Amino acid sequence: KKKMLAIYKKEVKSYFTTMTGYVFIAFLALVVGYVFYMINVKSSYAWIGKTLEYSYVSIVFMILVPVMTMKVFADERHTKTDQMLFTAPVTVGQIVWGKYLAILTVFLVNVLIICMYPLFMADYGEIPFLASYSAIGGFFLMGAVYFAVGLFISSITENQIISAVVTFAVILLSFMMQYMTGIVPSKPMPTAVVTAVFFVILAVLYYILFRNNVHNALLISGIIGVIGIIGVIIAYLINSSMFEGFLEQVMLHLSVSYMYSYFFETEVLDLNGIVYFVSLIGLFVFLTVQSVQKRRWS
Repeated sequence: KKKMLAIYKKEVKSYFTTMTGYVFIAFLALVVGYVFYMINVKSSYAWIGKTLEYSYVSIVFMILVPVMTMKVFADERHTKTDQMLFTAPVTVGQIVWGKYLAILTVFLVNVLIICMYPLFMADYGEIPFLASYSAIGGFFLMGAVYFAVGLFISSITENQIISAVVTFAVILLSFMMQYMTGIVPSKPMPTAVVTAVFFVILAVLYYILFRNNVHNALLISGIIGVIGIIGVIIAYLINSSMFEGFLEQVMLHLSVSYMYSYFFETEVLDLNGIVYFVSLIGLFVFLTVQSVQKRRWS
């Protein structure tokens, strides 16, 4: 824990000894503050969630997350300074979590600023505090997912520009997923075929990521692909109707901003939403650890 804390402190300090942390906080605060003024203050709307679900606020992550994460691992890999960490008496998990929590600390500054907005509005009428802070909590989790994605992408390349561009593209694609459901097949047969192809892609990705640090990676990836395809075939033969509209649901669940809307529909801190976001965070942090581990022993 002390070793991870040391990495965490070093990373937090690095954000504020350069302009990166200040620019991130200022830009996000400016965008959220402007939307808050236009929707909540100027239009006398009591609920802060309307501000946070606004498209401008979601889109701003596409710009800020790549800026914050592109150097986390990519720059160290390019300059070979990551070898100093790898030779230190610290685990890869501690390195990754220390860096990730440092990014979340910078983001938390903005979240705390947003937490004051409902208190300001309380002077002008009745405020739905539970719904407001539920929306803010969901906003933090959504950002935490995006940062975990950016962290992983930074760990698989040594080029900062590539890291930033790919992170931007992934977040943009996730954002657009909810609007692209109309272009995917909804009938059972083509949906089943696309699902089977997905398992093949998943198997290939597993092999690429873990071939150097997991024994029998080829065998495991083959099992994933074969079992996935067989499972799809059996499911289709038993009940083909289950595939109807399946891809649309998958795409909606791949849209982080869409899943964030659960916090607005229930107006409470939705348990399904929390499990979804925490699972994605855990997945991408795990993938980052595996990616860095692979490089450590290569």
